[in-house]
Amino acid sequence: MVVARTLKRALVRTYIDVDRNHTMQMAAALSYYFVLSLFPALIFLSAIIACLPLPDLFGQALGLLARFVPPDIMGLVRRVLADVITPNRGTFLSFGILGTLWAASGGFAAAIEALNVAYDVNEDRPFWKTRAGGRARLCNRCSSVNRTLSNDCGSQIWGMACEQSLFV
Repeated sequence: MVVARTLKRALVRTYIDVDRNHTMQMAAALSYYFVLSLFPALIFLSAIIACLPLPDLFGQALGLLARFVPPDIMGLVRRVLADVITPNRGTFLSFGILGTLWAASGGFAAAIEALNVAYDVNEDRPFWKTRAGGRARLCNRCSSVNRTLSNDCGSQIWGMACEQSLFV
């Protein structure tokens, strides 16, 4: 009986806290920003892959992506990225990095706002400082991912590039 009463009290307090802190709206905002940043990131990465001198690297990357993405969405991704890698690679490279930075820094700014609401902290910094902090956190995460990927995949890619250039 005591366990049921304690569980009921915990569930009621959780519901009140979720409602008071707008947890569902914050979660929706975070998912929106990070999903929004995926397409510019794909455009940026496909423009980089198109510049590398490895044969059919783009096709292999899309094949790897097709394992995780539904077929209908994969068709859309293939069409968009095929248009990206053919002409004007530099334009899409700069557009992709700017779009990704803008959307992902918005996501980190939304995460800062969500944490401020969750911990009842009043934000007294101006908008530009919050966005700059979001960009700094984004660069920190990107450098962490870059180090991880270069350690894991870098040796294989470097070996393939050397093999292609030396005709071994």
